[in-house]
Amino acid sequence: MGNSDPAIERLRVNLDGVATGQRSSLERSPRDSQVGAPASHARERWRRILLTGAELLILLCWTLVVVRPYLDMDPTLIPSGREYGSAIQTHTFWIQLRECGVCALWNGNIRGGHPALVDPYGSFLHPLVAVTTLGWGVINGSKVALVGAFLMAGLAQWWLARELSLSWMARMWTAMLAVAAGTLAGRMEIGVFGVVLSTAACSLVFPALLRVNRLGTARSAVILGITLALALVAGQGYMQIGLAFVLVAALLLLPWDRTYAIAAFRRYGLAVGLALCLGAIFLVPFIHFLPQFVKDTDPKFASAQPFAYVPVNLVIADHRFYLSDALSKLPYPYLYTNYVGWLPVILAFLGLRSARDHWRRKVVLFLASAAFMALWLASAGPLRGLTQLLPVPWLVDQMAGIRYPSLIAGLAVLPILGLAGIGLDWLLALSWPKLRLLTGAADSGNNVVSFDTRWILLVPLLMAILSAKSAGEPWLGTVHLDPSTYKVLDALRTSDLQWVNAPFGEHYFQVVAVERGLKLASGIQTWNWKDRPYPEPILEAHRDGIPPGMTLSQRESEIPIYEAGSGREYASVALDGQDRTICEATGQGGDIDVACAAPQAGVLTVKENQWSGWYAEVDGKRSQLLSGQWLAVNLPAGEHIVRFRYRPWDVPLGVAITVMGILLVLYLGFRRERVAQPSRGNDE
Repeated sequence: MGNSDPAIERLRVNLDGVATGQRSSLERSPRDSQVGAPASHARERWRRILLTGAELLILLCWTLVVVRPYLDMDPTLIPSGREYGSAIQTHTFWIQLRECGVCALWNGNIRGGHPALVDPYGSFLHPLVAVTTLGWGVINGSKVALVGAFLMAGLAQWWLARELSLSWMARMWTAMLAVAAGTLAGRMEIGVFGVVLSTAACSLVFPALLRVNRLGTARSAVILGITLALALVAGQGYMQIGLAFVLVAALLLLPWDRTYAIAAFRRYGLAVGLALCLGAIFLVPFIHFLPQFVKDTDPKFASAQPFAYVPVNLVIADHRFYLSDALSKLPYPYLYTNYVGWLPVILAFLGLRSARDHWRRKVVLFLASAAFMALWLASAGPLRGLTQLLPVPWLVDQMAGIRYPSLIAGLAVLPILGLAGIGLDWLLALSWPKLRLLTGAADSGNNVVSFDTRWILLVPLLMAILSAKSAGEPWLGTVHLDPSTYKVLDALRTSDLQWVNAPFGEHYFQVVAVERGLKLASGIQTWNWKDRPYPEPILEAHRDGIPPGMTLSQRESEIPIYEAGSGREYASVALDGQDRTICEATGQGGDIDVACAAPQAGVLTVKENQWSGWYAEVDGKRSQLLSGQWLAVNLPAGEHIVRFRYRPWDVPLGVAITVMGILLVLYLGFRRERVAQPSRGNDE
């Protein structure tokens, strides 16, 4: 190698763990080079455990400071993003599962109902959401889950720094920045819970990927598979699509030796296979119904900024800028806010210096390429090209459904902060002068105090963290639900399962209405079913005039309530001519019981979307469902009890595959194996 810069050489040693799994020289104690007694090794192990625990405790405390407004467990207090109420409505799945078991497999609370587990935008299948919802309810549980998501982002950054064998200062600084950065706080401007959680979940994949590259063991592949599965079920879809694109940069991590490259591919394949198995509880139903999905599209990707402008959002904290259309963006801050500040960006460029050392250039090139690809995809450049090249119109529509690719820029923050940590360690490794200060009279003896000037770096580092926190604070507020919300929803309650409508576009009504079991005919949702019109509501709260086909019912309500005439009932039997018999329906989710007293034979129609998985029983005997949008059966004259049940085949299959994946994870995770050391000589 010849003569080299001592700072770069020290950085090479600090990053040596990427290939060898050893701790950096900045963390290694003199005892590590000695062959000490077992007691000495035990003390060293406990010291490392305590130091790790202290770092994680500091990170937790910092997270609680950043998201302090979400720590208030008042159930009428909700995060202030305008769309937050509709973003967490799917969390009610766990409340229904606790109340009625498998009936929760059908979401019957919105737009005629649909299979619950196929929703690609809800985050309810993520374990963090499941645990917090079951423990604290929908609204308070979502606040606890938000705290967990912010902490998860910090842990991902801290873990990445560990895999890079960075010093404790670089680890803590980058992790604390990841918690406070605009990548998460900015998304709460509008309250898109799923984007916050999926951004944090996708961030965990990066350090897990480096771990597989460093160790090459089945256990490391298992960890990567778990992180991929957690990202898969985190909801929204934007970040998962971005992650799949960005991880192409992982090819740069492959060893140059063919044998080791094939082994690495096998580990990657194992991780992907485990992720697909673990996520099968969502993937199997989703793939089953995917041809029926319809989503608004934008083949021009009008919300995306030109690539030259996308990185600018990393260093702009001015809220007025994000509320304007400057630099070819829409005036919606949540789409573009990714503030980290100038210091991390400058240090990231310094971190690129380690690429001059061929020992570490693959890791640095991976981080730099991942950040570049995330920013490039956020500009929609690759998406525009694909929509022109893809020969299948259906695939073009799916691609054009990524209407807000700017959100994907958030995936660039973790690799940028990783490079910034490398740059910080490079600065710390330089030869800094020491100041010698006299503490007494010049002739009083050796009263000299030495001060290491590198501690001066703490000032700009602290300022960078506080700047990021200050930039995100306006988006992390909470608001009290208006008491009128509950009064209006009480006025919309019906004696059985009738479809109703809360005030249009008012998202906070959504989650409370669904939590109370109301069936919203045209509730807020980011996707639709193909050729499935919404059921017509029998009651509607409306601020602006009389809805078509309705008359005023309750003027004294906080918001006027309107009622429809006959013809919109949830369950009825069509008789000969124009006659109809109204039936009473009760139940929850995918368990619906209808009581009818028909004077003559007819067709019972229930305004619930019919999909594969439904069956009907008339007085305990199976009855053939009739074709059409709604649940319908032939009903003989007389009094009858008709049971409709949603029991799909795809969910048990998905659950079975997921259980197999869990068993495989346990087997591979606990079996003994040798750590395969990479061939460093071939990487030179």
